Amino acid sequence: MRELLIYYLLFVVVVALAVAALVSRLKIKRPLRFIFIMMLLIASPVILSYLTMNFSSLPEVTVPDLIGLSESEARVRVEAEGLKLQVESAYEENSDMVTFQRPEPGRTVKMGRPVFVILGKPQVMPLTHSATPEPSPEIPKEEPIW
Repeated sequence: MRELLIYYLLFVVVVALAVAALVSRLKIKRPLRFIFIMMLLIASPVILSYLTMNFSSLPEVTVPDLIGLSESEARVRVEAEGLKLQVESAYEENSDMVTFQRPEPGRTVKMGRPVFVILGKPQVMPLTHSATPEPSPEIPKEEPIW
């Protein structure tokens, strides 16, 4: 990495000399402004990549297994890993126990990401009609127009 930076700085110096020669040849009215803009355009990719690599990369953490824990226990475990707990829905039966989570346990994610959970089990609605479907009426087949 350090070697690449040295080569890039050498490249910038050579380009600066070329820009200075161009400025003197073209007789630009404001040469310092022109040189500054050219150097900024040349240096901006390196500056942006440096800032991106060093300041925007969040550490990664492993999602803990929350299934079977109470909401408060799950919240403590998630926050200890640097994640956030978000309850999507809670059902009446076992309403304080985590029964589903996303992302899955063991998955690697960026720190600060929310972990979505569902508390309790959904109630099963009883069927009010027979389990066998009724036959649908026949739809007449149409002949093609062409």
